[in-house]
Amino acid sequence: MMITSMSRHKIMIVDDHPFFIHGLERYLSATGKYEIQSALSVGEAMKSIFAFRPELVVMDVSMAEGGGMAMLRQVKEQMDIRTMFLTVQIDPEDTIEALRLGIDAIALKDRDPEDIVKAIDTVLGGKTMIDPSVSEGALRHSMRAPTPMLRQDDLLTPREAEIVELVCQGLKNKDIADRHNLTEGTVKVHLHNVYRKLGVNSRAELIVKKGGLNFGRSTDAA
Repeated sequence: MMITSMSRHKIMIVDDHPFFIHGLERYLSATGKYEIQSALSVGEAMKSIFAFRPELVVMDVSMAEGGGMAMLRQVKEQMDIRTMFLTVQIDPEDTIEALRLGIDAIALKDRDPEDIVKAIDTVLGGKTMIDPSVSEGALRHSMRAPTPMLRQDDLLTPREAEIVELVCQGLKNKDIADRHNLTEGTVKVHLHNVYRKLGVNSRAELIVKKGGLNFGRSTDAA
């Protein structure tokens, strides 16, 4: 069955390596499933993103003008579209920050092209996909870097607060993942980030701590 331009998914690719970006664009276009627009910088992408209105932005992390993290912040603040990092490597702290900002997928460039297409389709299908090696690295980092006290400027994100509520209802990681279209690895990263912020080490401690905190909300919104 022929896929018309009206039914193709609109994807924007942002990467400052022309050889890679053109190769990926050709590979994805050859599937017939996507309408592609590319940009070689964050600035170039932000100038055209509102006119193109992609369903998904696929971007590298390491670029000029603040790179993928800066673009992720801008996109999430201004548009309701899905986002994906496609990169050689990503620092665990950047992974955790990206999850806080609402990244939908993190994939690695050295994976098989078919795996990258699968990750893209997973995100377009409304689910989150974090490469297992990336989530494991972020998880290990969170476990090694505990934060003893919760600060007023370090409240939980809405997603973290949702996960805390479900943990306190007795749901397991798999149940939480299924409910929010996440992977279990992503839930573990979120949960350990919660542990790090609140200075707790278990679900039981988290439930006790929850009784005295207003998760994910400012004090004047209570």
